[in-house]
Formats: sequence, C-alpha cells, structure tokens
Amino acid sequence: MSRNVIIIDDNQFAIEGILSQINWPSLNAEIKGTFNDGYSAIEYAQSHDIDLVISDIEMPGISGIELCSRLIQIKPDIRMILISAFDKFDYAKKAIRIGVVDYIEKPISYPYLSEKLASVFRSMDQEDRTRTIVEQSKPLIQEKLISDLIGFSGAEAEERLSRYSRYLSLDFNYSSYCVLKIRIENADSIEKDFGVQRYQMDVISIEESARKSGSVFDWFYCYHTYDAVYCIIGQNTNSTEHFLTVIHKFADIITTNSDATAELNIGIGTIVPRISMLHESAENAEGALKYRFCFPHDTIYDAYDTEKHSFSFFPENGRDTSELFQLIASKNTAQIRVWLRDYFDALAKECTVKNILFSRIHILIGDIIHFCYEVNIDISDMEEDITKLYRRFDRIHDYNELFEWMCGFCLKVGRCLDTSTESYHEHICSQASQFISENYSDNTLSLSDIARHVGISSAYLSALYKKVYGKNIFDTITSLRLEKACQLLQQSTLPLKEISIRCGYNNQYYFSNSFKKKYGQSPSLYRKAENN
Repeated sequence: MSRNVIIIDDNQFAIEGILSQINWPSLNAEIKGTFNDGYSAIEYAQSHDIDLVISDIEMPGISGIELCSRLIQIKPDIRMILISAFDKFDYAKKAIRIGVVDYIEKPISYPYLSEKLASVFRSMDQEDRTRTIVEQSKPLIQEKLISDLIGFSGAEAEERLSRYSRYLSLDFNYSSYCVLKIRIENADSIEKDFGVQRYQMDVISIEESARKSGSVFDWFYCYHTYDAVYCIIGQNTNSTEHFLTVIHKFADIITTNSDATAELNIGIGTIVPRISMLHESAENAEGALKYRFCFPHDTIYDAYDTEKHSFSFFPENGRDTSELFQLIASKNTAQIRVWLRDYFDALAKECTVKNILFSRIHILIGDIIHFCYEVNIDISDMEEDITKLYRRFDRIHDYNELFEWMCGFCLKVGRCLDTSTESYHEHICSQASQFISENYSDNTLSLSDIARHVGISSAYLSALYKKVYGKNIFDTITSLRLEKACQLLQQSTLPLKEISIRCGYNNQYYFSNSFKKKYGQSPSLYRKAENN
C-alpha cells in the first residue's frame, strides 16, 4: 500500500530538496502536502490520512517537539522523522522519547534519509501485517478472555474486563449471568474407539448445537476444552426463577439432541449479577457435576438443587486425617482400627444412602494416596486392590465390609512405608545435591536455601544428608566448588579472581586458603604444575 507523507519546514529550500532528491515512487510513498509551519500541518492531519511526517525540529510558532505531541494525540500510529541541527542533539533525543521514529542531522544526507524512509516503511508494513493477524485473532482473544474470567476473580477479573471489552466491542451490561459445563464423560473411549477426528467432530457438533439453542438468550458464548463445552449466558431479567427455568429447558434440549455416542452430563452454575463473578458460577457448575456419583441416572445437575441436599461429601465430625497418617506411620494396628471405627460410625449416622457413604470412603482413600505420594511411597502394588474395590462396590452390602477393607489397606500402606522411607530420604538428598550442583557459583548459597528447595527444615536436611551420604552438606559444597576451580585452572586462562567468583567465593584470598588446605598448594602453583 502507498504511504502518505507530509513535510514541514519553515525553509522552503529544505522542503524542495527533500521533494526532489528522494525517489518517492520507489519507496511506494506519495507526498500529500508541504507546510511552512506546524499549525497548518496539525489542521491538515485532523482531516486526512497521514502515515509519516518529516519535520524540522525548530520552527517559529510551534516547536517540532510540541508538534510531535499534538500529532500523536490526533493519530497515535503516525510515524515521524525530525531534522535537527548538530548542536540540537539533546533536543532531538527528547523528541525520540515521546515517540518520534528517528532524527536526521543537518545538512541532510539524502541517501541516508532514503535508507531511513525505507526502514520506516518496512516497519510499518510489518505492523500492518501484525495488526491484520491480531484482528483475525479476535475470536481467539475473546475465548481467552472468557476462559480467564472463569478462572480469575475479583479485581483481577475486573481489570481484564476493562482492558479488553472495549477492544473486542463486547457488551457486558446484563443483569444476570450463568455458566453451564457440558461434560463428555466418555471422551477418552470415543477418541480411542472412533479416532481423534470423529471425536473432535462430535465435540464441535455439541458446541454448535449449544450455540444454536443458546440464541434464545440475550447473550450467549460457548467454547470447548478436551472433554467439556462451556456455555456462558448473559440475560436481562427481573426473574431469576424464570431465567433458571429457561436454562433448564436449554440443557434438556442439549441432552436430548446429543449424539448417542457421547455421554453428556451438564452442571448448571448459580446465577451471578456481574460477569466478573463468572468464576463463582463456574465453580458451582463444577461442584454440581460432582453429584453425578451419587445420582448416576440424572444428566442435569443444578447447583441450586445440590444446595438443598442435607448431606455433605465431607464428614461433619471433622476428624483430622493427619492423625490417621501418624497412626499408619507408626503401624499402630489397634489405634488405626479405633480411628476408622469412629470414622465409619459417624458416617453411618450421617449417610443413609450407600452411594453417599462410598463417596466419603472414596475421598478418604484419595487422601491416603496423596499422603503416599508426599512421602514417596510406591503404591503400585495396591492400585489393583483399589480398582477391585471400586468394581465390586455394587456387591458390597454391609458397611463393615468397607471398614475391614480400609483397615487392611492402611496396614499395607504402613508396611510399604518402611521400604519407601529409605528411598524417600535418598530422593530428598539427591534433590539437594542437584540444587547444589546448579547453584554452587552463588556465593550467597546457604543451607536454608537448599532446605527450602527440597521442602524440609534446615536442621532435618543437615542431619539427613549426613546420614545418607556420610558427609557434611557444607563439605559437599566446598568440594564441588574446589573441583570446579581445578577444572577452570586446567582448562582456562581466567584470572584467579574471576575463577573464585565463578566458583562461589566472593573473596579471592579465602578461595586461595581453601584451595591450599585441600590440595596442599596455592591455585597458582596448581595451574603451573598442571600446565607443565
């Protein structure tokens, strides 16, 4: 595309020189006007498209600096080149700081000016291409904004909205918002049995069906992840109850019209008054879907309905599982049974539905598995036991059978703890050694830094490291630093001060003393001996 250029200079001869000495057609540029003062140029810029301004920096009436500021206010994307006398260099630098592309010293070198112009135009062409790509990417940016609103809350969400809503021409002034999550429960099996392409076609089909049915709302947006389609609804309404009724009808249509291959469950979030609160509605939609374990024959789960149930997935007795973990670690069989009996008795009083009781056990098993991972216990031998329990759940008719299974499971974990403790300690010390090898050159490296990295106390790390490796952790750091120093002394000509810094010493003399203490000679003599 051709670039529009104007020239501003109170010296008409200077203007004529630029006009005649630059091959404008070869630059794909056209001079749209010449002006002897800045005010005329400003007036022209207010009603014409201008890409580039070439202006003298010092003119009567309005300076080049002020002219630049005014033109940038009118056309933020405009480019400018200032012409400056050599002794006005500092003045020109001020112009560059406010957005001027460049400056050229007088007397003007026209070949140099031509090169500058070509460079500016190439940069503008690249910006145009980038701008086009960004414009074409607006749907993706919108999807990113909406997904971020689901993940962020409070001031962070408000701040993102203020930046992007105007840019994307989005109107978020509805009175009510709601998030629905359509989860594809058998996503993995569809992809495995029918292939990736077929699965992606199914996901897009669900999304398009939702988009078509969602046209009844004032504002509707949907996007998909791997195994879910999120629907975000905005509506101006005086009746939350009516809004929720329409949402349920929408959800019914989705489940009724879905491909028989896809097993869908829909979680309906709570209605919120501002789009910046979408995360609350989304969290409630996700929470509602958790109830599908207890009510497997349903397909639509409303957050408002789940709030009406008197049960909770978490025990009301408030038993601290850390107490159970301590009993497992000590392999106190009797107390493990006491703890679990109290836990199960409390469940029996709270839960009259088998599915709900089992969901509590499922959570407890998950907590124990998490504990195993934290202390590096290999539970691969127990995974089959857990799988078998889940498979035969329908055949378990007495909660005491679950109690006995849990007692046996906890005792197995305790036995595995003995064999895993040693490997866990070795793993911690290995992490510490790796951290030391990566940070030995840092002269501020301390025991607390290493302990913080591996997630234990300094005192415990110090004792554990000596137990596993038979040497003090500080001796390890010193030995590694001196070994690296030997390598540098042998393989480089770096001065001793530089070598000491690279090896984690901020004092060359302390480095030399440590080196001599370990190797029986100074670094200088060591280098000389190795190189001879």
